[in-house]
Amino acid sequence: MTTNDPLRQLLIEFFELPADTTPKELSQPAVKQWDSFAMMQLITELQAAFSIEFDLDEVDKLTDYAQIRAALARKGVSL
Repeated sequence: MTTNDPLRQLLIEFFELPADTTPKELSQPAVKQWDSFAMMQLITELQAAFSIEFDLDEVDKLTDYAQIRAALARKGVSL
C-alpha cells in the first residue's frame, strides 16, 4: 500500500479513520460516518485540496476511493 497517497490520506483524516485503513475500505457503505452531510463537506475538501471542481452529475458517483480517484484523474490530477 502506498503511504504517499494524498487521496487516501485526505479520506482517512477527514473521516478520522485508523492510519492503516486500505483504499478498499474507503467507501460509503464501509464508513459509517459517510452520510449525505459528510459527502457535501468531503466534496468541498476534495475541491480545495486538488484545485478542481466537480459537476453535480459527478458528485453522485463519488462513493468510494476508486471512483474519487478516477474522477480526479479525469480532471488531470495525478496521484
